[in-house]
Amino acid sequence: MLDKIARVLQYEGKLEATDLLMVGVSGGPDSLCLLHALRDLRYNIIAAHVNHGLRSEADEETQLVKQYTEELGVEFISCKVDVLSYANEHSISIEEAARTMRYRYLFEQAEKIGASAVLVGHNADDQVETILMHLLRGSGLAGLRGMEYRSVPNPWSEYIPLIRPLLSTWREDILKYLAENDLNPISDQSNLDTTFFRNRLRHELLPILEKYNPRIRENLQRAGQILRDDYAVLQHLTNEAWERNLVRQGPGYLSFQLTGFRKLSPSIQRYLLRKAISYHVSGLHNVDFECIERGIGFLCDDKPYNQADLLAGLRIIKDGGLFWLATKQADLPGSDYPAVSAGKELILQISFTLFVNNSWKLQSVVVQDPELAIQQSFANLDPFQAWLDVGGLELPMVVRCRKTGERIQPLGMNGHSMKVSDLMINLKLPKRARSTWPLVCSGVDILWIPGYRLSHLVRIKPNSRSIVHLTLSKDLGT
Repeated sequence: MLDKIARVLQYEGKLEATDLLMVGVSGGPDSLCLLHALRDLRYNIIAAHVNHGLRSEADEETQLVKQYTEELGVEFISCKVDVLSYANEHSISIEEAARTMRYRYLFEQAEKIGASAVLVGHNADDQVETILMHLLRGSGLAGLRGMEYRSVPNPWSEYIPLIRPLLSTWREDILKYLAENDLNPISDQSNLDTTFFRNRLRHELLPILEKYNPRIRENLQRAGQILRDDYAVLQHLTNEAWERNLVRQGPGYLSFQLTGFRKLSPSIQRYLLRKAISYHVSGLHNVDFECIERGIGFLCDDKPYNQADLLAGLRIIKDGGLFWLATKQADLPGSDYPAVSAGKELILQISFTLFVNNSWKLQSVVVQDPELAIQQSFANLDPFQAWLDVGGLELPMVVRCRKTGERIQPLGMNGHSMKVSDLMINLKLPKRARSTWPLVCSGVDILWIPGYRLSHLVRIKPNSRSIVHLTLSKDLGT
């Protein structure tokens, strides 16, 4: 078995014999076997034990583990944690609390001492139970692949890998190894308690399934390996899609090209959205199928601007050609939008190019052929272009941002007016861009909200003769 473990450490764990390794040791069969094997393979190891304080014999077990390590000549560190208080404080199960506190300690100490990896004793039977548990809970491919030999990044570290050298070693082989080496592991009676879900799988369900197929464990293990390989391919495709469609990222937010996302296959859409969620909330386990499908449905409907809560304090926002996944506290950047500084008025002469904030330009051109202008205005589908009848208006025009309470007479409302702020909300103009969005004005009248709505006052009429063509566009030369 030592040769098998050595191969896993080298090829799956990508470890060198000189690496300093942090080994989680509970004192049970698996961790004791791993500790002894690593010692015999002459790896540079430190044993770490976490006393969860859940059983009366926990303190005694800590001393036994310390004794084991002293007999093996291995350095030993330990801590005692209050799992019950942590579980109550975070509203999670005792098992989840114990797992979180255990791994947190292992990785904190690994980082402190400069260890190359954290090693734990999960075996092939654990793998089978994990796959079956995820199957019963309705997991996707990420869960059905089971545990990895080497996981990095992981919920506890971006760069220290979590390695499971015994993942292909069956429990009966581990017990045989312990007997051959005269090792007496600690017996944890809680492993027999069938009130725990995993224990019910181990002691009740798997024996029943073995009556239908005596090789059910081997088959589940093999299925997990196949699914892990398939999952690796999908993750590669997801990473490529991420690189192609990610627009920007910052504190509490990510933005992606919405059109590119919609062109992805449903499978890659699901994985990309899961990856985006994990960017904000690492280690989140309750991202279920319904949540992901709800997010994809939201992104793929025909509303260009919308916002919805997703989960765990995350909101998903459609913003024209982009979508954002952000925390509720995130201050989303607005630097891509055209803007005019508050209180500033820019003069827009006829036949002139005016530059506004964030590298946008507003061009004004006198139309020499009114009939052609009328045809072009009626056929126009670009909301960032407009043809205005400026006959009788106060010139030059000015460009500024909105003022409190002011109104516009939107084209199509027969001369009726409404508040600019209400119109911006109705048209789904992004909230963070509304206060500085450029407005083309003449005196007190708003003539055009670029990208959204023209005023009734400057509508093109059959007898229009003083026509100006305006275009707002990104200045690609800057």
